[in-house]
Amino acid sequence: MAKIRTVEALDQEIDAEISWRKQELTTAFKLVQQASGPARKANLRSGVLILYAHWEGWVKAIAQLYIRYVNTRSIAYESLSEAFLGNALKTKMAAVDEATTPMVHNKFATFIRTEMSKGATLSEDLVRTESNLSSSVLFEILDRLGLERRPQYLLRASMIDNDLVHRRNTIAHGQYLDLTLEDFKTLRVDTMDLLELFTDDVRNAASTGRHLAAPSPQC
Repeated sequence: MAKIRTVEALDQEIDAEISWRKQELTTAFKLVQQASGPARKANLRSGVLILYAHWEGWVKAIAQLYIRYVNTRSIAYESLSEAFLGNALKTKMAAVDEATTPMVHNKFATFIRTEMSKGATLSEDLVRTESNLSSSVLFEILDRLGLERRPQYLLRASMIDNDLVHRRNTIAHGQYLDLTLEDFKTLRVDTMDLLELFTDDVRNAASTGRHLAAPSPQC
């Protein structure tokens, strides 16, 4: 994975990641609009699957890019925000949790006492969508990145769980689901609004240094 050394480089990576996703979502929407009869019904069902796929993939990809940016900067453990320090410690604690010998535990204790001023190591794998990006999973990702649970996310929790995730699961499990073009239009707009909000929040967090214990506009 390429390192991301600056906020500008992070913005470029984010732009590249969401560009192809937007193009595919636009194509899926056009197919729905252009079809009619049974073809439209099939394209509506396919459209929900594509929309959900990008909902999950977009959030995970942008979150991991942010973690990679912070990881590349090799910021001292003691200088990280609580959210990112928690990420860094969890990476180390995973080995401690699996260890059966005191040597590993002792090594972790030494790390806590003497190495907090060294550059932190973060794992992008800590961002998990659980293959079912419900509102509760989204909130966990926001917390892991130290992002605010904005009212816009909270107000659309039901939409995420019922209109997007539940519909996707129903279709993916081979069950029939009747949708209208208006249903899909509304779902698409609401989902895209949340994705844009999440992306903006990540960009702003990186540019204002919210991953640091003492954020500053110069970060």
